[in-house]
Amino acid sequence: MKNTDSPEILRKTIALAEKWQTRANTLRSKDELKQQQMMRRLLNHPSDKTVVMHLFDQSFRSGNPQRVVDQFRYLLQHHGIPSFFPQLEQWLLKIFLHLGKFVPQISHTQILRKIREDTRRTIIPEEAEILKAHLKKRQAEGVQVNLNHLGEAVLGDGEAQNRLQNYGESLRNPDIHTISIKISNIVAQLHPLGFENELDLICERLSVLYRIAEENPVLHSDGTRRAKFVNLDMESYHDLDLTMNAFMRTLDQTEFKNLQAGIVLQAYLPDSFLRQQKLVKWAKKRVKNGGSPVKMRLVKGANLVMEAVEAEIFGWPLTVFDSKIETDANFKRMLEFGLQPENIEAVHFGLASHNLFDLAYTRILAEDRGISEGLVFEMLEGMAEHVRRTLQEEKRKGDNKETNLLLYTPVTSQDQFISAIAYLVRRLDENTGPENFLRHSFDIRVGSAAWKFLEKQFLEAWQLKDKISSEPRRQQNRNKEVFSEKIGTFADPIFRNEPDTDWVLPENRKWADKIRKKWQPTEKSRVKNIPLFIGKTEVKAKRKQQLFFDPSQPSTPDSADIAAVYSVALATKTDLKKAVKIAKEDPSNWRQKTLLERHELLTGAALNMR
Repeated sequence: MKNTDSPEILRKTIALAEKWQTRANTLRSKDELKQQQMMRRLLNHPSDKTVVMHLFDQSFRSGNPQRVVDQFRYLLQHHGIPSFFPQLEQWLLKIFLHLGKFVPQISHTQILRKIREDTRRTIIPEEAEILKAHLKKRQAEGVQVNLNHLGEAVLGDGEAQNRLQNYGESLRNPDIHTISIKISNIVAQLHPLGFENELDLICERLSVLYRIAEENPVLHSDGTRRAKFVNLDMESYHDLDLTMNAFMRTLDQTEFKNLQAGIVLQAYLPDSFLRQQKLVKWAKKRVKNGGSPVKMRLVKGANLVMEAVEAEIFGWPLTVFDSKIETDANFKRMLEFGLQPENIEAVHFGLASHNLFDLAYTRILAEDRGISEGLVFEMLEGMAEHVRRTLQEEKRKGDNKETNLLLYTPVTSQDQFISAIAYLVRRLDENTGPENFLRHSFDIRVGSAAWKFLEKQFLEAWQLKDKISSEPRRQQNRNKEVFSEKIGTFADPIFRNEPDTDWVLPENRKWADKIRKKWQPTEKSRVKNIPLFIGKTEVKAKRKQQLFFDPSQPSTPDSADIAAVYSVALATKTDLKKAVKIAKEDPSNWRQKTLLERHELLTGAALNMR
């Protein structure tokens, strides 16, 4: 293997990226040129993007057509009709502003129909005939499709079972070869505190899908029949370890020894590199023992806003890198590790990106290392199609195979389309970000200022790839916490919420489990008596007792009172009068204390609570 850190690798990468971009510009169709012109107008008027996101995000929260139309009209009247829309659509919106409120049912239907029609490039209708035609078209083009069912968040087990059934039907469909699933869609209400129990249930339901995949093999171009491919998507940091552990534990079952399946890792998480190393180590052992390789899909990450909101609400550090340049650097580090020949033999590699510099770097690196199998380029359906066609034209050196391409293809049914709007908003926000390659791909030429900016961005990230940390950003450990007495608003005038316990972190789960075991009642446990105190004196006289129970320990016919945890002595009217008298007398002189003194005492109380 040659030295992949040599300037020659970078020179070849930039030359290939330039070649691909020049070719891609010649492959744009008339429809794509119109679409790109519209996106260029949108980028030139940033306020239009805000209006569109408001329209999508706010208008469809209600199921009432009149309410939807009212909100749609209000936003258009308040912000104005976005100027990037074609002239015909601007006229239609003006007509809607005047007449839409009189026929809300018709207006609502037409708005949704128009949005669905305009987004069919990126979200494919799930209706059988339309989906089948699309899959046949892609198959004829030599493109593999990874189907992703969009829908509303799963809230209950009934919905999770329905989603599980839906995934199973897709795997039985002879036209579908690959699907992506999320663990939150097959098990509802995931919470890290129930890690082991939830892991068992996820593995059980994932096993159901893996069996269906094996029972419905598909014929591949090399003449072999292999199981359908199930790809496990990665969601938020909240589910990172659950997803990883479910993937490995399920595939460790003997029945899935020869099943190939995939998982996604996100480069914007510093600790993803550690998870990749863990995955490779596990997969090498699996292959050594006669099992099949698995696959890892590398993405930069698509839940940044959600991670930021969670961190803000709960008072935790942000899980992701602070800058895009760091994310890009980690992406390249994980890419290089994944493309080591000894690693890709055990973990096949899917490079998910539209960035031509990253795509070219992957191709050059693979050629330099002699890798001809196990590498797939993955792109989003309906995004930069001219680039996808350019890559398909390329032939690998030394053989006559086309570049392996997989399109991540969201699909949704008519009744679930409202939920898919969230996907549209997220993609619009991501793809129009100032540092995102896709933002510039709408109208970019080699040598332009935008091209030079993206090239510089690529080189800076490449220089940083071996220097960035892979240490997790969230380090809270309730077992080892030590608090300074200078914490809080008494020492620092800036108010900061106390961080919640981060149950995603294993040490905190162990801490909670230790507390649970200490206090959890058993058949031998005695009911704890909680005495009555008035002032500083315990009331020794007999008082009526009230039993309290642990609702998480339901009683049984054989042991009806097993859940009783403690017994509280109840105060009498005389006790209450004594307590009020003591409060009135104020023996601690609270009334005499200054605000500063009270602040100091409450700060001490808060420290004790910590």
